[in-house]
Amino acid sequence: MRTMIIVLACTVTAFGYGYWDIFGVGGRVLSLSPVSAGMCGAVVPDGSSAFSLFTNPSALAGSDKVIVSLSGWGTGWREEIIYHYTCTEPSRFNLGSMSPRGAFAVTMPLGGGFTAGAGIATVSQYQMKAMVQEYHEVTSYKRELWKTLTTDATGDLNEALVSIAGTVGPVNIGVSPGIRFGGGESTTYSNRVSGQDSTFTESWDVTGFALRAGASMAIGYTVLYSTHTSGDSRYLSFSNIGASASFPFMKGGYLGAELGVFDGDNLNVTAFTRLPGVIEGSNMYLGLNGYRPDAALKTGIGLSIGGDYSFRNYRVSAAYHFHSRYRDGTAVPVQYINYVYDAGDTVTAGIERTF
Repeated sequence: MRTMIIVLACTVTAFGYGYWDIFGVGGRVLSLSPVSAGMCGAVVPDGSSAFSLFTNPSALAGSDKVIVSLSGWGTGWREEIIYHYTCTEPSRFNLGSMSPRGAFAVTMPLGGGFTAGAGIATVSQYQMKAMVQEYHEVTSYKRELWKTLTTDATGDLNEALVSIAGTVGPVNIGVSPGIRFGGGESTTYSNRVSGQDSTFTESWDVTGFALRAGASMAIGYTVLYSTHTSGDSRYLSFSNIGASASFPFMKGGYLGAELGVFDGDNLNVTAFTRLPGVIEGSNMYLGLNGYRPDAALKTGIGLSIGGDYSFRNYRVSAAYHFHSRYRDGTAVPVQYINYVYDAGDTVTAGIERTF
């Protein structure tokens, strides 16, 4: 019995393919800021938002106002598992949603071009209930169901950061150190068609150091920037470089692109734009993203649209962000799976005030 439990534990731990990886890094929150979400998570410097201490803290250098930012979001996910055509049930769909979560940040000028800030946000979620089937071969043309693994996972990963930003020559630099903490639990039920069923529960609780840093420099109409986010066993590191360009005819708008990597080698490419809205004081945001993770069958696509409106000392913003990825059967340690398709829809809204 003990041996069976150990084997099951190894199986379900490797079975961390869910949205995005319920046994490991969870479902990463791709955009803490509605403006960033409207551009598929682009971290182009935004000096009007205290959320920059999470996305690109260099944007806060030289700020002369106190900024308070609050956002919230909800994510729905869907997953399709395609098995070998000889299986009894060649495809399986899992549907679900994450509980709403949010972020809060505040920044203030210190004088001399320096800005300080602090914030707290949920950066990854583990809420998922999904099912995968295991088959065994009857003949070369027929596979029958052997057992069903059903996993129910919960939990959050959060960050609490402080931030400092300033200018060194022509370059703005910002760093946001702090702690990354959270906990969760997953229970997997192994239900056999014939034979003994079993249950395996795994809980986790982590606290560790977190760092987000950024640098940016304006050259004429162009802004060059780079960011880095530290990783750990529960969160993938992320580094990128990007550029945005604004021209007089764009009336405050810009367009740009980013090239980044998760965990040192998983390529992420984003193109984005901000355009002035029809209503004075408003802007529209658009983004297109391609992400190629480990065991990718083909590149996953992200699409987003968002907008903001500023009045008096307030700015309200909202965005819709679709994100997806395809992975081949080797991403799941279960025989006869051809590929796994994951997709999520995130709706984000926020309000900010300057003093």
